[in-house]
Amino acid sequence: MNYKSFYTLIVCLLLSACVSKGKYTELEASLGNRETQLKDTNETLTDLQARHRELQSENARLLGTIEELTVNLGQGQSSIREKQSTIEALTLNLGEAQTIIREQEGTLGTLKLNLSQAESAIKQKDGMIGDLRTDLGQTKSLVEQKENTISELDKTRREIENSLKEQIAQKDVKIEEIEGKLRVTFVDKILFDSGSTTIRDRGRQVLLTLAQSFVEDPEKTIVVEGHTDDVQIGYPLRQRFPSNWELSTARAASVVRFLQEEGNIKPERMTATGYSYYRPVAPNDSEESRSQNRRIEIVLVPKR
Repeated sequence: MNYKSFYTLIVCLLLSACVSKGKYTELEASLGNRETQLKDTNETLTDLQARHRELQSENARLLGTIEELTVNLGQGQSSIREKQSTIEALTLNLGEAQTIIREQEGTLGTLKLNLSQAESAIKQKDGMIGDLRTDLGQTKSLVEQKENTISELDKTRREIENSLKEQIAQKDVKIEEIEGKLRVTFVDKILFDSGSTTIRDRGRQVLLTLAQSFVEDPEKTIVVEGHTDDVQIGYPLRQRFPSNWELSTARAASVVRFLQEEGNIKPERMTATGYSYYRPVAPNDSEESRSQNRRIEIVLVPKR
């Protein structure tokens, strides 16, 4: 039952009852107040119902927004998980890259060390190359000197061979070129009588001819070597030559003195040496072999 019906009922009861006019007026005023309150209440109810509808609409909108945010949150969480996975992968790759970088830094350090060592080796090799070039230049110079020496020796040899053709043919003189040295060998019979240190006239002529070639080649040192066979010195000569040492040395000295005095060769160019019978060129088992060992060798040596 609503308020309007209620109040109508009360009015009817009042009309049917015996009440005073004052009481009726009071009741009628109360009814008017009640109607006014009812109207206000209805208006308030209407406002509340409108507000309720607005709230329901706002709630529906908020629910839609919440659902949308929930979907977005799910997508965001999925994206975050993907990004976290990506970050983890990148972190792993970064670690691997850092490991590779450290390894490469170690390799780079080794390469730098190797490069430094290589540069040092190159410098050493450059120095060696410089030394080798210097040595090569010196070697070339020496080769040229030797070639010149050989050329000069060849020239001297040809001169001696031309001037001593007869003696060479008779095998009294032999000429050899060995290791840049020119060796002229005289058998003793062309230079000395047995047991003598006096040069024979024939030997003097041969030595003078030889000396002429030596004078024309002043850049050579002259070594005169005396050699004997193994026959002991005879008794009459032992007081003068106690052994073959003295005899071989005296004959070499005699040739040197002759080349100086008669051949006009400077003494500082010459050396006299005796070897006795300790450097034979043939076995001392026959007269022919022993005659080969009794010899004077004149060696022409380039100055160093």
